Amino acid sequence: MTIEKSVQHVASAWKSSPYYADAERWTHLFWGDNTVFLRLFKKLALDNVIELAAGHGRHSERIVGQCGAIALMDIHQENIDACRSRLGRFPTLSFFVNNGYNFEPIAADTISAIFCYDAMVHFAPDVVQSYIKDTRRVLLSGGMALYHHSNLNAPGTNYAKNIHARNHMTQELFRSFCDEARMEIVESISIRWGGVEDLDRISLIRRP
Repeated sequence: MTIEKSVQHVASAWKSSPYYADAERWTHLFWGDNTVFLRLFKKLALDNVIELAAGHGRHSERIVGQCGAIALMDIHQENIDACRSRLGRFPTLSFFVNNGYNFEPIAADTISAIFCYDAMVHFAPDVVQSYIKDTRRVLLSGGMALYHHSNLNAPGTNYAKNIHARNHMTQELFRSFCDEARMEIVESISIRWGGVEDLDRISLIRRP
């Protein structure tokens, strides 16, 4: 399967979904004072940030006042339109529809931080690999990315039939992608999600 087909296999289900409205109710899970998400997010330099798979902009809305600039990126034009409608009044924000596997058209060596919550958990391994490779390209030296990704060891399965629609990913596979891209793992923590222990991981990675 080509990477474009891997992207579309997952992305098509999220083009128009009740998820976006439902997700507003659990945004606090990422930003609560005692969450691992917030603890690791506070390690990011927020001068020039990408939110990958921004959906309808619920996370960037929380942090717009803390960031020098945010580029909201999503594969679906419908989502970027929703982000513009919600957040277009902020002059420090920009909006991009991307191809679903890299950060083009963002220029190399320009970004201080990237984060992606509640989306990469669904991405196929080759797509995660591609994003990690391009993470190195766009980050400044010392810049970091915070990725919420699957920790479900389920090779060869249809992600949509897996628990909470998690795609195949393991700590070892994620680490191999980072090693290949010459990215350092600063911290990686397994987390409980949807009542399932160790279903996901939250990984902070750094460009040396």
